[in-house]
Amino acid sequence: MLKLYEGTTSVCAIKVRLTLFEKGLAFESRDIDLRAGDQFEPEYLQLNPKGVVPTLDDGGRIVTESSVIQHYVEDAYPQPSLLPCEPFDRARMRLVMKRIDDEVHPSTGNLTHATVYRPGFLALNEETRGARLAKIPDASRRERRAAVYKEGLDAPIVVGAIEKFHGLISDMEAALSESGFLTGPRYSLADAAVTPYINRLADLGLLDLWAAAAPRVMDWFDVIQARPSFRLAVTDYLTESDKEIFGARDPQTRARVRAILGARI
Repeated sequence: MLKLYEGTTSVCAIKVRLTLFEKGLAFESRDIDLRAGDQFEPEYLQLNPKGVVPTLDDGGRIVTESSVIQHYVEDAYPQPSLLPCEPFDRARMRLVMKRIDDEVHPSTGNLTHATVYRPGFLALNEETRGARLAKIPDASRRERRAAVYKEGLDAPIVVGAIEKFHGLISDMEAALSESGFLTGPRYSLADAAVTPYINRLADLGLLDLWAAAAPRVMDWFDVIQARPSFRLAVTDYLTESDKEIFGARDPQTRARVRAILGARI
């Protein structure tokens, strides 16, 4: 059976879970406690040297990087297909997935840590905070986290993250004027890839800020949430701790985001 090493609220894990559930594939979930830093334990680093989730184990064949895992699952288990029918739409799908990886994912991490995880981090003593940061193997990632925890919503990379989300939603609104899904008339890997990030905005209490500017995106998200895969991959995975942490998000976030975007929303 497939094994998926993952985290309950990890956006990267969610897009892989969506892919697996959309295909009706059974898998064994291995939870990695990201807030406790279990992803940096030596045993897990042997599977995934970057210390990130998810990691897929298909009979001893280890696949890392969430978009690569999505493509692997599509190739290894092609039915039902999550690829658009037309070659041009498949190219568009790959561009959406690349944008998520290159721009939106780091932006999501910066925004989430600046709002949801920052209070808990700052509550730790200085020694523990230093040890937590030191566990991050990638130096640039470690520096970004330190800046976000220090400056919160005032950190330039957090302002940049909000701009990246605004660009994504604007382009989604345009794409959805042509079809019901992001890269054609049927659900694809692109929809699975984008869903966790739009859902994260909802979890942060921010998505509705775009309601007037992007009504098609709101309708698309309603359709996505109504699919069985959303409950199976997202809702059913939430723990009481997850709900508590996201429920205690920084109350300044909405006003700060609204001020950054101004008349554009």
